[in-house]
Amino acid sequence: MIRRTQFVTSALILLLVVVTGTISASAIGERPSSSALWEKADDIADRSEQYLPGIRRISYQETDGKGVGVYADQAVVLIEGSHHDRYLQVREFGDTKIFDLMSRYTDGLVLTPFSDNVYDMDYAYTGVTEKVLDTTTEVYTFTMAYDESLPYYDPNYRESGTLLGWDEDEDDFDGTIEGTIWLDKVSGAPIKMVTMQYLENNSPMGSLTLEQTVYFDSNRAISTPAKISTKGTLTVQAGRRGQIAVTDFTIIEEQDAFWYNSKFARGEIVN
Repeated sequence: MIRRTQFVTSALILLLVVVTGTISASAIGERPSSSALWEKADDIADRSEQYLPGIRRISYQETDGKGVGVYADQAVVLIEGSHHDRYLQVREFGDTKIFDLMSRYTDGLVLTPFSDNVYDMDYAYTGVTEKVLDTTTEVYTFTMAYDESLPYYDPNYRESGTLLGWDEDEDDFDGTIEGTIWLDKVSGAPIKMVTMQYLENNSPMGSLTLEQTVYFDSNRAISTPAKISTKGTLTVQAGRRGQIAVTDFTIIEEQDAFWYNSKFARGEIVN
């Protein structure tokens, strides 16, 4: 009888240790509700991906690196489908200087960490709740890596073989593409996203440092970019003495007139 009691007591102690250990691990790790909200956001992003802006209105300002304005202009982009929406027909109105700069990092269609074809992505729940655009949101951080060709739609897509945001020697993220995203606490819809990006280039094109803030228009079924603000610095090594030329710029873009393109698939070959 004594031996049986000792056995039962030992079993109960062991059970308590296992349960306590499980609770502790859950408390230390990510809360289940935070991962569930991220999955909701991923579903909304999947449904939203094929909605493209028919109109992009762009405002551009440039300074000399010391805050002195040297140039300002506006531009407009119209996007339509052609060949049964397989191709995008893009008409640009404005200074080519603006479009040449923007084409260094985007085709104008916002890339989020929910894209199915990024090379790798990791996210973390911050535990912070914030009010954004009159919406209660949960805040997440993320880091990602993707092929250099991914931010540009091409129906005959081919990988470039160059990964951005990835250290191949360490086989891990290199920290050059990181961001924060605010998700509707109820629906998971993206409300705001800030992405930091550094594109190193030692050629005459120069290196770009970018901070892009995106505000989304969401009806809790789909979420589309409404306003995009990109603050950047272009650093170019110029002259025989290796002097550094610095240009600061701000690009404000509004997107609307969204239309559905069943063929649009970033990072895939379209049939």
